[in-house]
Amino acid sequence: MIEMNLNFQLPLPWTEEVFETNQIGEINFLVGPNGSGKSQFALALFACLRNERGSARLLGTDRLKDMTRPTLRNFVSDPFATGFAKDRFSYLKTEGAAGSGIDTIVLLEERMDLRIQVEATLSHLFDREITLEWDSGNLLPKAELRGRSQSYRLDRDECHGIKELLVLLTHLYDDKSDYLIIDEPELNLHPQYQSFFMQEVRKVAGDPTTDRKKKVVFLITHSPFILDLRSEDDLNSVISFKLDYAVPKQVSSLNLGVAGPLSLTNRLNTHHKQLFFSDNPIFVEGIFDARIVEALMAVRGVSVAGAGSCIIDSGGAEEVNYYLKLCQGLGKEAYFLYDLDSLFRGNLRKCISEDQFIQSFLASAGLGNNFGKYCGQLERKLADLIRNQLLDTPLPPRLDRLEDLLRNFGAWPWDTVNLAKARIAVMTAISLYRNDVVSATSEQAVVDIEGHLKQILTALKQKNIHLLPGGTLERYLPCYTGDVYELTDEAKRQAVIDEIQELSRPMTAVELSLRYGELYEAVLGLPSKTDVDIEPVLRKYLSDYIYELQKTVISNPNWQCDQILERLNKTQSSIANVFFLQKFERYQGKEFSATIEIAEMLGQKRGVVHVNHQTNAGVDDFKIEWAQTVVDVNEGEL
Repeated sequence: MIEMNLNFQLPLPWTEEVFETNQIGEINFLVGPNGSGKSQFALALFACLRNERGSARLLGTDRLKDMTRPTLRNFVSDPFATGFAKDRFSYLKTEGAAGSGIDTIVLLEERMDLRIQVEATLSHLFDREITLEWDSGNLLPKAELRGRSQSYRLDRDECHGIKELLVLLTHLYDDKSDYLIIDEPELNLHPQYQSFFMQEVRKVAGDPTTDRKKKVVFLITHSPFILDLRSEDDLNSVISFKLDYAVPKQVSSLNLGVAGPLSLTNRLNTHHKQLFFSDNPIFVEGIFDARIVEALMAVRGVSVAGAGSCIIDSGGAEEVNYYLKLCQGLGKEAYFLYDLDSLFRGNLRKCISEDQFIQSFLASAGLGNNFGKYCGQLERKLADLIRNQLLDTPLPPRLDRLEDLLRNFGAWPWDTVNLAKARIAVMTAISLYRNDVVSATSEQAVVDIEGHLKQILTALKQKNIHLLPGGTLERYLPCYTGDVYELTDEAKRQAVIDEIQELSRPMTAVELSLRYGELYEAVLGLPSKTDVDIEPVLRKYLSDYIYELQKTVISNPNWQCDQILERLNKTQSSIANVFFLQKFERYQGKEFSATIEIAEMLGQKRGVVHVNHQTNAGVDDFKIEWAQTVVDVNEGEL
């Protein structure tokens, strides 16, 4: 980290709020959901660095706009059709200072050192020779594939990806700027070249006050490939934005306490980095869990991505505290769906015990304010039940497997690992075979344990942490046929495959609830958004169509269905493939009835609407009947 006091007022849509930091990284990553103000922040940061620090350079998202051949030749002139005029170089540099990449060609012409580095790099990557030629006072950037004799305009005819790298590398290698800000460097770049660009950034990034060849780099990104976190310094250099335009948070100021050889940085792969781009990420334990949750969301007709969220498999119960701390620090409303064993075997309890909100919730329920202590009481109750009743009593036949498991742990006392497994096994047995557990122990003992667990689960839900009270997620899958107490990866994998097949058919909310019970209830508590509702927009255009139909019928009293349909298709040709006059009947005078068919779109089935001369479309006086609930007059059921 580099000691550097930054203090500047944020622009709109922030309200005169100030961003302050004492340390920044050699490479800084600005991340957050789309539309959270990162670009506005970058402009304010650029102004601050330029005013207070001198040499700063910004590359905006439209940096290639003047390096593309205009497509509307008859309407838009092309000022660079004949090349870059030398007498306009000062103008190009001015545009470059404002964030454009149009000055790149000028820099390459004036700086042989830059030209050699960029040309060598692009030639090595893409097998191209790059040249700059003068023609009648105009500079022409050209490229030629090795082994071919025909050259072409680099700025006009080259692919966007190579032009992006041309601009990015030129300004990255330019040692005249101490600070470089790039808005969405991933634009137009294949993932492997995003990674290559980050490789080059690491060569250049550093403290310019101690090494004039180094520069501080700020990257505003939506790409997990650009978010190249390799060290604690990299993680600390993340600046996170939120949709509510709260002052951005820098990880270095959060004191997360997750450093060390097994740090959070080492756990973040490309998939996990989605959490930085969402305000409300969803964490599950493993890939099987993620697939089931995604399938349940799909059959419900809702979208996680549509809610600006994502599902991340975090790799087990032991990992939850790392992600929980990070999300809490960044102000993200993260959600967690975990097996019950995370309460007994993972790090969740220690992490959540320090949460003031959880402590206040327990205190308000008259349960004290020590979450860890309350969980410990549940552990002792389960241990007592196992030692004093389940180990000393022959168990009912349906608990034979539980009995075998407990006795295989050997003589009491057990070690911590086996005791944790035993507790989870007992909770699973209570969930599956409650009456049998009651008959082997007592109603009061089971009720006491259930009550304790319910209070813990309710407290955790206040922090969007959903634990499955019946044990593991697989225990809730009807297709699972393996051992419910000791799961194997193969049995889990097969159960998920079979269950996803079951979920490929439509199911009602009642069917889902009956099939998946507490798992379904937990999924209902996760962020999601219903599929796009096309009807409100559709009704607006349908109103116009109905009005035009009524006007055509009144104006042409002798016309029949085909003639009316032809007129409608002419007067409203843009929606002829959306609405179709399926049936039309005339009565006395201006009276009529009609059936309008509506085309399928965005997953919405076909529909029909029945109208007549009295329908007041202006006040929404019509009802759309969608497929499977209406009858097609020609084809039967839709």
